[in-house]
Amino acid sequence: MIPVAIPVAIHGAEGRMGRLLTSLMEDAADADLVGLITEPGRTLAAGELHPSLPVIGQDQMATELPAGCVVVDFSLAPALDGLLEQGRKLGAALVIGTTGYTAEQLAALDGYAAEFPVVKAANYSIGIPTLQMLLQLLARTLPGEFDAEQIETHHVTKIDQPSGTAAHLAEVWQQHRGGELAPTHSQRLGGVIGEHTWTFSDQEETLVVTHRAHSRQAFMRGVLPAVRFAHGRAPGLYSLTDVLQGLAGG
Repeated sequence: MIPVAIPVAIHGAEGRMGRLLTSLMEDAADADLVGLITEPGRTLAAGELHPSLPVIGQDQMATELPAGCVVVDFSLAPALDGLLEQGRKLGAALVIGTTGYTAEQLAALDGYAAEFPVVKAANYSIGIPTLQMLLQLLARTLPGEFDAEQIETHHVTKIDQPSGTAAHLAEVWQQHRGGELAPTHSQRLGGVIGEHTWTFSDQEETLVVTHRAHSRQAFMRGVLPAVRFAHGRAPGLYSLTDVLQGLAGG
């Protein structure tokens, strides 16, 4: 039996990542690209951004997209409220890579996840959740004399400092280590795609762990597994670690 392709829509389709995600879904044998979404009130005819699909405004999602589709969101934090409103009407699972949400927005996302499956990650590379697990292990293992600091480096056009990924990693360390957040230093240099380096040191030893993305394709490696994971899943807020552990478990 040939499996039914998963209907997928890209929210934030005009952005750099949106365009890459569009190509990713088109190339996936088990995904069916059913919609491209941009800001409310804006539309583009087929042929302007995509050869066969129009780009619809966020406010048109509930009327133009198939119910139960998976919406992949790599846009901007202010777009969340409209996304959740339209997503509820669709009964859509969400795969979210947007960062910078307020506490109120995170609470709203938790409420959505009580009704529908949501996979949320600050970074969809494979290496970052692995680095996260290493931080958890090191937080529990290294003696208290060890200090920790993080340096994150990105291209000069990246606005947020620190990056959403760096902020998340610092929170992971604090949750498992206690105390204050580890200091994070931001660099914006040339065309660097993305690097996160953690240094741990006491008076006798230093340990350095680095994740380096070689291309923006690295940030999408976990998206398709997340789409497959979210489709038909029970409601809940899931991480990319949940997705990858699900794959490892068969």
